[in-house]
Amino acid sequence: MIYLDHAATSPMLDEVRDAMWPWLGRPANPSSVHRAGQAAFTALERARAEVAAMAGADPSGVVFTSGATEANHLFLRGAFTAREGRLVTSSIEHPCVSAAADALSAAGVPVERLAVDADGVTTLRALPPDTAVLSLMAANHETGVRQPVGGARSAADAVGAWLHVDASHAAGRVDLSAVDADGLVFSAHKLGGPVGIGVLVLRDGGAFPPLFAGSQERGRRAGTTNVAAAVGFGVAARLAASAMGERVSGWLTQRERLEDAIRSCGGRVVGEHVPRVVTTVAAVFPGLRGDAVVQALDLTGVCVSAGAACASGSVEPSPTLVAMRDPQPDGIVRFSLGPASQLTDVDELARVLPAVIDRLRLAMTWDG
Repeated sequence: MIYLDHAATSPMLDEVRDAMWPWLGRPANPSSVHRAGQAAFTALERARAEVAAMAGADPSGVVFTSGATEANHLFLRGAFTAREGRLVTSSIEHPCVSAAADALSAAGVPVERLAVDADGVTTLRALPPDTAVLSLMAANHETGVRQPVGGARSAADAVGAWLHVDASHAAGRVDLSAVDADGLVFSAHKLGGPVGIGVLVLRDGGAFPPLFAGSQERGRRAGTTNVAAAVGFGVAARLAASAMGERVSGWLTQRERLEDAIRSCGGRVVGEHVPRVVTTVAAVFPGLRGDAVVQALDLTGVCVSAGAACASGSVEPSPTLVAMRDPQPDGIVRFSLGPASQLTDVDELARVLPAVIDRLRLAMTWDG
């Protein structure tokens, strides 16, 4: 099997699995005062420091959650418990952020969505003076196109708004320490860590309204923390930070070969003229539906996706490509690299892709 769907989830790294293993079968409630509990607490705080270092943040601001979805809801819903005003976000956010915005809108919070240009870059402008929160992803989850989070910080500061950045698609691919957000979100499983744990990194390490009342995570997120998963997250974050330069160099070579293979089959690369995270290539093959290409590649043993994994079973057009006014929003195919990707994986895709595209085009001719 050739796995090129790391944007959905990356296989767990061996180092992560080895670090987690001792914690999977031992009592590990870090809130307990006895020896076992304090050992768990020490491991948890070490992991918190490793995640904080990757984000260039103070460990006191790191709040472990069940994943990026919860972390995004925790910040956005909590922010409007503490503040009044408008939420401004983009029209291409991940579905979990859009869902949080919809829930806030239903509760009476004014929500404004910014447009994107033809390359998929959010068009920033002066914010309304009543803006309480500006929410902008670091990189789009379908196209990999990087968003203007630096300009977003300036725009938010101009009206005294908080800046929320969903960096789930950028973590491990770009330097997060350069992202100056009041609330920064990412998850472990896209770094080669475990599924089921994410983080909200607060610029201010103090109190923050929780979704549910509880004493854990400094009162900011209720429920016993998953120590084994946190330990794995910490290792994945440490490896991502230390190996980023080497990984990016390898990914650049892989991406170039991947894009050559796409173009040789008549495909086009979405957002190719603007900065993107190096691991994501969104392609459209004119006249072919993205889900058809995904299914045909799967039959050859190649795993890719048609846009976001959480919506990959949908036959609806890509919301991102719709917002970009792309002429073929139902044609997106997302190829994504990760920590374990090899050039041989891309070479195998390049070998099978022409025949797959030719068969699909021939089938369309017969149907016509």
